[in-house]
Amino acid sequence: MASNVNIFDKYGIKEVANVYFEALDDDTAAGVYAGDIVLFLDTLKVSTIETTAENTAAQGGWGNPKLIQWDYGKEINITLEDALMSLESLRFMLGGAIKQAKGTDKVLVRHTAEVVATSGGKVPQPVIGGVTLTPTASENHPIKLINLTTGTRTQLTSGSIDGTKAIVFKNPKLIDDENGVATVEKDHIRIFWEEEVAAESATSAVEVTISPDTFPGTYRVVGDTYMRSEKTGKDEPFQFVINKAKVQSNVTLTLQAEGDPTTFEMTLNVLRSTNEAGENEMMKLVRYALEEETTSGAGNDIGSLSAGSGQ
Repeated sequence: MASNVNIFDKYGIKEVANVYFEALDDDTAAGVYAGDIVLFLDTLKVSTIETTAENTAAQGGWGNPKLIQWDYGKEINITLEDALMSLESLRFMLGGAIKQAKGTDKVLVRHTAEVVATSGGKVPQPVIGGVTLTPTASENHPIKLINLTTGTRTQLTSGSIDGTKAIVFKNPKLIDDENGVATVEKDHIRIFWEEEVAAESATSAVEVTISPDTFPGTYRVVGDTYMRSEKTGKDEPFQFVINKAKVQSNVTLTLQAEGDPTTFEMTLNVLRSTNEAGENEMMKLVRYALEEETTSGAGNDIGSLSAGSGQ
């Protein structure tokens, strides 16, 4: 079939892509059906497409030159580096399951805070993020305390820390055991406790569970960006479409005090798919035009497309 593409038309690409993922199969347990959009990424810093292949050659004759070469084992890998994350994108990358505190489902949250004992050796309520909390012990969830000044420790199996009690550090670890080392004024106390957050709580909690037998899935992936025409200086819509992309399990989360903020990297491996014509394919690159003309001049990086274009 003859092509009407002008071989002298040249384009530059600078803008990152917005990428969305579409479910290929039903997952009724998660309320997802084939065709549903399950993730949309519009805060990417980098979206990289890397194509590789292996090759082998027949060699012979004087000097043993390569005579014929065969290519095989084509691979396409997509790397998406996101400036921001959502709990869904984190679950998506790690292949986990999300549980939110609702109904009878509770999420266990672990807290720790340091306080300074007040007059009479009373342990004040801890404050986290400007919120005053009341650690409460319950069955299988004791309050654990370390007196950083004396190096002693204890656990409270009942009751709460409400700022009215002096804590005694002694084994057996009971709050009503009066024998042991009493907390004194200005002692530094580190408190560790657990809270079961329920749906009716004033706070909210969401838990992402990563299991050894759950892995990221396979999806249809579409990335939208722009490329700028050398001839007109205008941006034209450009996209890549992958019918089957396997999200890889390799994820690194970096928590650091200095340097740039943490980014979140997702790697996709493109699988072979079959199109409606029965042909094998891995990826499509599509350049298209919108019905509404772009504005005059180069505009900004994506601004040559008018607001009416839907972009």
